[in-house]
Amino acid sequence: MDKLLRGIQSHTIDLCTFDLIPSYVNIPFYFYYGNNTNDSDFMPAEQLRESFYTALLDFPILVGHLETDGSGHAKVVVDKDNLNVPEFLESQSSVHFHDLQAAKFSWDALPSGVNIVGAVTTADSSGVIKAANVHVVRLQDNSGIILFISMAHYIADGVGYSTFVNRWAELCRWIRSASATSEKPACHYSFERSTIFDKLPEDRKAVDGPTLELITTTGPLVRWLAWISPKSRATLISKHFSIMSLKGHVFHIPASRLASLRASVQGHLSSDTRISDNDILTALLAMTAAQSEAECRRDSASASYISSLVSYLFPSMYAPDTRFVTQVVVDMRPRLKGLSAANYTGNSVITRCLAYSMESLTSGINEQSLAPIAKSVRQLVNGVDPQYIGQFVDTLHKDPLCFMYPAAYGPSKATMMLSNQSRFPLYSADFGNGIPTWVSPIQTLFPKFSSIIPAHPLTGGHVVYICMAEQAMTKLLQNKFWMSASDMLY
Repeated sequence: MDKLLRGIQSHTIDLCTFDLIPSYVNIPFYFYYGNNTNDSDFMPAEQLRESFYTALLDFPILVGHLETDGSGHAKVVVDKDNLNVPEFLESQSSVHFHDLQAAKFSWDALPSGVNIVGAVTTADSSGVIKAANVHVVRLQDNSGIILFISMAHYIADGVGYSTFVNRWAELCRWIRSASATSEKPACHYSFERSTIFDKLPEDRKAVDGPTLELITTTGPLVRWLAWISPKSRATLISKHFSIMSLKGHVFHIPASRLASLRASVQGHLSSDTRISDNDILTALLAMTAAQSEAECRRDSASASYISSLVSYLFPSMYAPDTRFVTQVVVDMRPRLKGLSAANYTGNSVITRCLAYSMESLTSGINEQSLAPIAKSVRQLVNGVDPQYIGQFVDTLHKDPLCFMYPAAYGPSKATMMLSNQSRFPLYSADFGNGIPTWVSPIQTLFPKFSSIIPAHPLTGGHVVYICMAEQAMTKLLQNKFWMSASDMLY
């Protein structure tokens, strides 16, 4: 801690709209490490703590305070005389690692209180929003450790999160090794948000209609939510999530099963159209979520005379959706020349929307019906080029308060956000005793969300996390095609 206090310099980092769009949520993961060799020096507490604070010197944005002006502008202020040091807790549990492993790392087997923060970036007991929160839970008989690591999304996206976790692990290995007397391993990261805008081309390509609707649909309530303070906004959103009866599940799709499905779907496409695992998974998740949504709406409409009356009296406001919108998260790094090489850690993703009629998505899932959706996903992702990104940025800059529009879009719409996080190097985080045995998100993040998360190198295949309202999740678990394609882990 003393090195941190001496090494940090005061400075300010202006945030951009890409940071503000997810600014009310955290990026939280559990990392499970098993002490398989009964090492008495297994992930020692002192070195874990020391390396964490050393890593903060390389990520000074994590010790800054979030400041906003109510007009859509925000910044992180790093004040060396008033550091906002991340929370770092340590505790001892009576739960043994083997018990967690036997339960296949189900959330139900977790010791209580591991996740010290939830999905929303609420303030702590002192009224301060922490940029990061860490809880080191040492398991019974030194059998292993759970590392709970959460980072505020306004600081970084999943790539930036993974970069910090792996830097912390690298420094821990360095401190624990004999070479700790040598110079600290070199690194360079970019936190300046202008890094993105410097990479944009001069020419532009139009943003498609469904995506334009996502980032421009406004109203008094959403503008008010953008105007209030981050603490007040997070409190309201957290309460809203808490009354929604959200349910999360993690599924595994074996590589062989997905390869077979992909080959079958490919057979319904022309020979010049090639689709990826991501295309198939996105199409499958879109159709599965759309069917769940449609069944829930049919049940609600038939069960409630009030909802039927409201829909009749106000058809333009409460008419049922005739389309399902899949919000596909796309990383800009490989699409803007030099962005990856700059080691940019801020939010560098855009969301592009794929809209299909509910009828076409709910007619039944099979290889033939998946084919046109998977093809559309491939075209959608390929269409995110530098010119498209440039126009997307220009559209956001027309209205500084637009960062809350996507959040207000989802609750009343038939939609699902999908984020492919499978390439995040979460399983590279070796603190000196090997990589994690398992990595998992928390049980509930936010509604109508799914992500393809990294699978353990020995497990292979794809791991999928889904969070939605409990009623919709019940319908999803009854979907025969989805349940035959995947295995529910917990």
